[in-house]
Amino acid sequence: MPPKDISTTMGHEGDLSGFRKLLNSFLFDMHGPRGKITNAILLIIIMLAVMVTMLGTIDTVRAQWSQQISIFEHAVLIVFAFEYICRIYAARNRWHYIRSFYGIIDLVTVLPLFIAGDSFVLVRLLRLARVIRVAISFPVVRALFISLKGSVHLLMGVLGTIGLISVLVGNAVYILEPQTFSDAFEGTWWSLVTMSTVGYGDFVPKTPIGKTLAASLIMSGICMFAMVTAVISVKVGRMVNHMNKCMSCKRGLSPDYAFCPHCAAAQKQPPETIETISGS
Repeated sequence: MPPKDISTTMGHEGDLSGFRKLLNSFLFDMHGPRGKITNAILLIIIMLAVMVTMLGTIDTVRAQWSQQISIFEHAVLIVFAFEYICRIYAARNRWHYIRSFYGIIDLVTVLPLFIAGDSFVLVRLLRLARVIRVAISFPVVRALFISLKGSVHLLMGVLGTIGLISVLVGNAVYILEPQTFSDAFEGTWWSLVTMSTVGYGDFVPKTPIGKTLAASLIMSGICMFAMVTAVISVKVGRMVNHMNKCMSCKRGLSPDYAFCPHCAAAQKQPPETIETISGS
């Protein structure tokens, strides 16, 4: 199945009218000129906000421009809050938008506006949601997230297994090598790092059985992380191969197909593709 466009569930204009329909085309229609312009403007604002926030972490810049940075960040938050309210108003299914991943990210982005104190750790963490907004502002990234939706349980199962193995081996290596690992948490950290084949080198087992556990973790880690990569690769491949729709039956197919595999209808091909098929 092709990835469902977010506009079909939250921003489709079919049953809207008047100003709400116009606002919907600006905020949810990522394929139309209005939506592209709005998306580009918001993307620029978000990237500027992220850069200003990062500049604010430099001591010399913060000492000289702290007030200006604070004013700019509050102005950006007000813009985001206004945009969030407009999205709720313009969405075809408002409750669906509020509960969706994109709606939650939009809400988290404006939460610092209602939390007092610039030095509060939660405020700084919430500001990181702007970086996520940069990513989901690109239609391709949005389509990728939607395409992975059906594999969440499988991915969580694989990642959960990796976590369980890390805890199990981490406790075992702590028991076997207490002189190397001061507690089970250090053993679990070492297990996870070893499974991912990163190997920081902060902890190194000394005994033969510890080295055997390390070798087992490396081999199992290669297999487990390869499973995660395979799941993502399959989903991305399906997304790419279903980006186009058949001109006759409207089912998803690869843009390289000259004929629909479902109904055998001929598809309109770009000139370079036709030349390749004809062998000229």
